[in-house]
Amino acid sequence: MPVPIPANLRALAKRPGFTLAAISIVALGIALATTVASVVDALIFRPIPVANIEALHRVNGNLFGGALPAPDVRDIIERTDAPAFSYGHRFSVEYALDKNAGLIVLCELQGQTFETLQWTPEKGRLLQPDDYLRGSEPVTVISHSFWQNELAARPSVIGESLLLNGKPFRVVGILKPQFHRLHRTIKPHAYTALVHTFEDWVYDRRGYYCQTMLARLDSPAALPAYQTQLDQAAAYIDDINAGERDNRSLAPLAETAAARENAAETAQQSFIIIGLVAALLLITCFNVGNMLLSNAYRREREFAIRRSVGAAPLQIVRQLFTESMAVSLLGGVLGIALSLWLVQLADDLPFAQYVDVRFNASTLAIAIAAILITALISGLLPAWHLARGNSADALKRGGKASRVNLSAKLLVVAQVALSSTLLCAAFLYTLSLKKSLDFDPGIDADQLAYFEASLQSVPQNRRRQVAQDLRAKLANIPGVETASFATSRPFREYGTSHINTDRFKSNEEEDHCASGYTYVSADYFKSLGVPILSGRDFREGEAVWPFEVALVNQAFERRFFPDSSAVDQTFKPWGGDEQPPVRIIGVFKDYPSEPWTEPRPLFALTQAQSRVTYHLRSTSDPRSILNTIETITRDPSNEFVAREVLFFTDAQKRSLRNERSALVVLGTLAVSALLLSSVGIWYTTRQFVRQSQKELSIRLALGAAPSNLLKLTLRRSLALIGTGLVLGIILSFVTARWIQSALQGVSATDPLPYLLMAATLFAVALLATYLPARNALKADPRDALTEV
Repeated sequence: MPVPIPANLRALAKRPGFTLAAISIVALGIALATTVASVVDALIFRPIPVANIEALHRVNGNLFGGALPAPDVRDIIERTDAPAFSYGHRFSVEYALDKNAGLIVLCELQGQTFETLQWTPEKGRLLQPDDYLRGSEPVTVISHSFWQNELAARPSVIGESLLLNGKPFRVVGILKPQFHRLHRTIKPHAYTALVHTFEDWVYDRRGYYCQTMLARLDSPAALPAYQTQLDQAAAYIDDINAGERDNRSLAPLAETAAARENAAETAQQSFIIIGLVAALLLITCFNVGNMLLSNAYRREREFAIRRSVGAAPLQIVRQLFTESMAVSLLGGVLGIALSLWLVQLADDLPFAQYVDVRFNASTLAIAIAAILITALISGLLPAWHLARGNSADALKRGGKASRVNLSAKLLVVAQVALSSTLLCAAFLYTLSLKKSLDFDPGIDADQLAYFEASLQSVPQNRRRQVAQDLRAKLANIPGVETASFATSRPFREYGTSHINTDRFKSNEEEDHCASGYTYVSADYFKSLGVPILSGRDFREGEAVWPFEVALVNQAFERRFFPDSSAVDQTFKPWGGDEQPPVRIIGVFKDYPSEPWTEPRPLFALTQAQSRVTYHLRSTSDPRSILNTIETITRDPSNEFVAREVLFFTDAQKRSLRNERSALVVLGTLAVSALLLSSVGIWYTTRQFVRQSQKELSIRLALGAAPSNLLKLTLRRSLALIGTGLVLGIILSFVTARWIQSALQGVSATDPLPYLLMAATLFAVALLATYLPARNALKADPRDALTEV
C-alpha cells in the first residue's frame, strides 16, 4: 500500500532528483559541522570526568606553570580543610604481567585522590589512605581500557602482581570506563601512590616541580577562606625554604578555566576552524536556499492561483517553511548518521591519540541547532519573495517559465565569496606546512636515525653501564659513523631549570635565569652534526655525579656571559647555592628545539637517565642499517625496552602533528565548499539558460553561431562568479590576517595563496557554467519556440 504523503510535501515528492540533491547538500554540511564540533569539544571544552566539576579547583603556584613539588603539596593539604590531591604522569613505564609486556603511562598520586574526584571502581577497590604511607605495600589501580585491551579483560587480575619498571605492584582495582583521565590530553593506564615512586628523591625534593594539585570546595563562598589557608601554607613553605625562591604564592582556579588556559594555543586554532565551519554552513544554507528559491519560482503560477482564490500569504510562507524544514530534517538525520562515521575517521587523526573524539549530547545539540538554522535561512528567501509576489505577472508568464531573481544571484555571489575564503585558508595552511617541513633544523639530519630506549627496570647503579654497552654495540655496526644517546630527540622540548651564576641569582631574577637542559653522552653533538664552536666535547668516563662539567649553546653564552667566553666559567645548574658549581668546557652551535622557535639557553650534562634516545649517524642511507639495529634492540636478553627506529622525517612529522591535523580538517572543508559552490553555480546557470532558452532559440534560428551564444551565456554567469571572487579575495585577506598567528613562514599578503584560490575556483566555476550552457545549445530550437 502506498505511503500517504502530506499535501504540503507533495511538491517535493514530485521532483525526487531535486529533493535528493537538496537533502544531500544539507547532509554534507551538517555532517562536517557536527564532526568538527566533536573534535573541538574533545580538544577544549570537554572537562575531565568528574561529578560536579564546578566544585573542582586547581591550586596553582607562581613557578613552572603552576606545578608544585611533592613535599609542598603535602604541606598544603595538611594546612587546608578542603579535600585535595595531586598527580603527575610518567611516560613509557615498563609493565609486565605474565606474557603481557610493554610501555604504559603511569599516574602517581598523593592526597585524598578518589574522595576528591568522587570516582568509583568497576572491580575491587581504589587507593585508600594507608596506601599513601611510607612502608605500605605497593598497590595499583588500573584503567578499564588497559584491563580490556592489554590484559584481555582477565577476570583474575585483581590481586595479581603487575611489574612496573621491574617493581611489583598488587592490582587492587579497576576503574569504570568513564573514569579515564585527569588531564585533557593524557589517558593513564595505571594509578599508584607517589610514595612508591621509582626514584626516592622525587617524593622528597622541594625543587622538583612535578605535581598538579586539585581541591574540591563546597561552594564559591568557600574560596576566600581557602585562599587564606593557602596564603598561610605558602608562608610556611617559604619559612622552611628560607633564602631559596622566597615569596611563593598559591591561587585556586576553577579546573575548567585552568584546562582552557593550558589549551590556549589549541583553542586558537580550533576557533579558527569553528569560524570556517560556520562559513561552510552558510554556504550550505545559501545553496539549499537557492535551490528552493528556484523551485519556488517554477511554481509561481501555482502560488499566484492560490493567492487569487483567497490564500493568505502566511499560508504560503508556512508551506514553504514546511518544505524547507523537511529537507533540513531529512538532510540533518542523514548528516548525523554520516558524522558518526566521520567522527571515527577523526579519531585516527594524529592529535586524536591524546583525546577522545566522540559523538555525545553536546554534539547532538549542535547538530540540531545547525539543522534549524539551515531550515530557517534556506526557507526565508523563497517564502519572503513568493508571499509578496505579483499574481498577475506570474499568470502571464505561465507555468513553464522560470526566472533568475536578484536574490538567487546574490546567493551565488555569497557562495563564491565564502568558498574563496575557505579555499584561500586551506592554501595558506598548506604553504605554512610546506615551509615548516622545509625549515632548516640547524642539524645535519640526512643520515640520522634514532630510537627511544627505556632503562627504567635497570637498577640505577647499573643504568649508565647498560646504556654505554648498547651504545658500543650500535657504534660497531658497519656503516655507523657515530652512536650516542640523550634524553632529548630532534624537535622535542627540553627540561627547564633556573640556574645561578656569579652575576645572576635565580631567587632574584627568576625569569632571566631560566635555561633548558638535557643529558647526553659523548659524541652526541657529533651525531647531530652540530659543531662545538669553542672548547671541547665530553670525554668517555667524564664524572656523572656530582656533575663537574657541562656544554652550553650560544644562546646560553649570550644570556649569562655576554662580555666574555663561557668556556671555563662556572654555574649552578639547579639554582641552589649549596650545590657545587659546574664548569663549562665547550660551546655548541644554536639549533631550535621546534620549527620556527628561536634557540633558547640550553646546557648539557653527561648522565644516563631512565629513558634515553639513541642517535646514530650512518655513512649512507640510515635505512640500510635498520635491520641490524632492530636485531640488537629486539634481543630477548636485553635489560631495556626499545621502541621502533625512526628517521628525521618522522621527527618532523610528529612535531607538526597539530598543523597536519588542522590541514586535514581545513582541506576537507575547502573541498566541500568548492563542491557545494559548483553545485550552486551549475544550478543557477541552468536557470539562466532556461530563462533565456526562447531568446537563444530565436538567435539560432536567425543564424547566430552556437559559439557566440555559448560565450553570451558564459558571460552572464561568469559576471556573478567574478563579483564573488572579488568579494572573496577581500574576505580572504581579512581571514588571513585573523589566522596569521597560526601560520609559519607565510604572510597574509603573500600573493600565491590568492592566485591559487582564484585559479582553482575559476576553473571549477567555468566547468559548472559550461556544462548546462552547452547542453542548452544542443537542444532543438523548435521545442523552445513552440512553448506557450
